[in-house]
Amino acid sequence: MQIKVVIFDVDGVLFNTDEIYFTYLQKVLQVIGVQIDPEFYAVHGFDDCIYSLSLSRKQITQVKKKMNECYYGDRMIANMKMKNGVLSVLKNLSRMVHLATGSGENKSQIQRYLKHFSLSEFFSFIGHGRLVPGRKSNPAYFYAIANHYGVRPNECLHVGDTLTDQYALQAGLPVAIVPTKYSKYLTFDPRCHMLQSIESLPLIFKNEFATS
Repeated sequence: MQIKVVIFDVDGVLFNTDEIYFTYLQKVLQVIGVQIDPEFYAVHGFDDCIYSLSLSRKQITQVKKKMNECYYGDRMIANMKMKNGVLSVLKNLSRMVHLATGSGENKSQIQRYLKHFSLSEFFSFIGHGRLVPGRKSNPAYFYAIANHYGVRPNECLHVGDTLTDQYALQAGLPVAIVPTKYSKYLTFDPRCHMLQSIESLPLIFKNEFATS
């Protein structure tokens, strides 16, 4: 199998935004007397976990509003860090294949992250949360990225860290999972390639995906 496009999830794969979001969410929920732990956060889908807390519609609206204020403000960028090994991996792979993002995040926010860390030059397509209805749970999300490059879905590799990312399997893409502090609570489809770290991606790419 020859891979021509690598599609990177953003939160938790390229940056530590998954950890920042958890910290913010804990604080916002504590105000209304609700507590969550890392396992609940991971299993119930990070930002979607508030829908599994039996909150009222009013409380959900309040939490989402407060989270948007925290998450999309300047303080968020100030607390962000690029994950270890990301820059070297992007430099390595960009010499061989096209790179795209494949995230449920807003397009402008993804672009903001990439610009802040001087990574924009590596990505020739921004897959974002409004690319198609249903985001990554819809196979059309990955078809749209493949179509952009004029390749078949199985010529794209999706790199993620959550259960949502393995939806790419339904679209015919191979999937590589990067471990995080939350992934230990999750059980992934055995078809996923489980990486030891993102730094091991070029090696598995060379051994399993670089040749037809």
